[in-house]
Amino acid sequence: MEQQKRTRDEYESDLITFMRMGSISILDALAVKLPDVFTAEILPNLDIEDTLNLAQVNKTYRDSVWSVGGVRSMEAKMEAHMKKHRMTRRPTHPMFNAAWYGNLPAVRALLESGVDANKILTKAGTTTLIMAAGRGHVAIVKLLIEKGADLNERDIPGETALYMAAEHSNPLCAMELIKAGADVNLADNCGQTPLMIAADRGYDRHDIIVGLLINSGADVHRVDDDGKTALTLAEAAAARDLLDIPYDPESRRYTIMGMLKGIDRYPPDRYGD
Repeated sequence: MEQQKRTRDEYESDLITFMRMGSISILDALAVKLPDVFTAEILPNLDIEDTLNLAQVNKTYRDSVWSVGGVRSMEAKMEAHMKKHRMTRRPTHPMFNAAWYGNLPAVRALLESGVDANKILTKAGTTTLIMAAGRGHVAIVKLLIEKGADLNERDIPGETALYMAAEHSNPLCAMELIKAGADVNLADNCGQTPLMIAADRGYDRHDIIVGLLINSGADVHRVDDDGKTALTLAEAAAARDLLDIPYDPESRRYTIMGMLKGIDRYPPDRYGD
């Protein structure tokens, strides 16, 4: 007992000496030398902005902030922040911000702290996987898949994670979902499949999505509730484009229509070159 007391006194003396010399701050002393005290007593009493700023300082702080104990205190902090700034519409669960901004360490810590991988984040029924896929955060999508997230869970409009990846042109997320077994033909409440929404959008990397879905067994002949196929949706979108921009046979829209028709180019180049 006497030996333990002497060791503790020597340790505390060294710690105080370092603080007096300015070698370490009080927070450094707590985080590095007394991590349990820092996590249990200091971290919960910081507001959300100070907590997130602290996570950017160094690895020690970041690991503490995104530890299981750290994330457990975040929901109350976020609620306090929202009330202070009169922000009432945005969800306050920490997983919402983590998935929205693609913060992988935060998502991992939240899952380890007991948050369900199928956590619903919004009143529209958006799950963490749906949000991450729509935002293009492929690392989070992979983690959620590993943790058993439901690949085919639908939100209130009937949109799945794959549907959102297709709509927002996130081919890497779509690839991970398909590889894990997501249903490529699962439609939303209007009867539109991921292939249809990608064909209708037709910009950015939607041609990659369309090719991926076709090669993965998407039904190119399926019709939505208005009787439209992916091809007719793509054709209508191309017709709308012509009102604003010149005809370009190499555009993604015509690449998509060619894939849906199973030909190299659609429509044939009207200028014959």
